[in-house]
Parts: sequence; structure tokens; C-alpha cells
Amino acid sequence: MRIKSSALGVAAATITAIAFGICGLFFIVAPNVTAAFMSWVLHIDITGMTRPVSALNLLGGIVLFGAYVGVFVGLTAALYNRLTAPRAA
Repeated sequence: MRIKSSALGVAAATITAIAFGICGLFFIVAPNVTAAFMSWVLHIDITGMTRPVSALNLLGGIVLFGAYVGVFVGLTAALYNRLTAPRAA
């Protein structure tokens, strides 16, 4: 089965950007509560490692992180297609 690499990359980038944006909005609205919750989820204390998140930083993170994930997932799908292609005997 072949995977359409570009479609998978765009889908992964979109979902990642949405999740990143939602998480970032929580850090903008309630940074201390969100850091405490994430410390509980991750089982480590991250409350001292947080920094203020501005709307511009959030937008940049959404675009860049989404793009990175999209590229890497697309490349992974392309490699998968190459490795699972039928071989000539």
C-alpha cells in the first residue's frame, strides 16, 4: 500500500498546528495553572521553566512547528513507500 506523502504531511502539519495553538492559548490565558497541570501530566516540575507567551510567539510556533512536523511526516511516508515498494526479481 502506497501512502500519499504530501497529503499525510499536510494532515500532520494541520493537526499539529491546531494542537500547538490550543496548548499555547492555555499558556497565554492561565500560565500558572497550565504549567501546574502539565507538571502533573509529565510527572516533572516544569513550573519554573515556563516563560511568557505572546501572540506573536504563539503564531510563530504554530507555523514553524507545524511545518517541521509536516515535512518530517511527509519524508517518513516517502521513505516508507520506498522501503515497501515491490522489488523486481
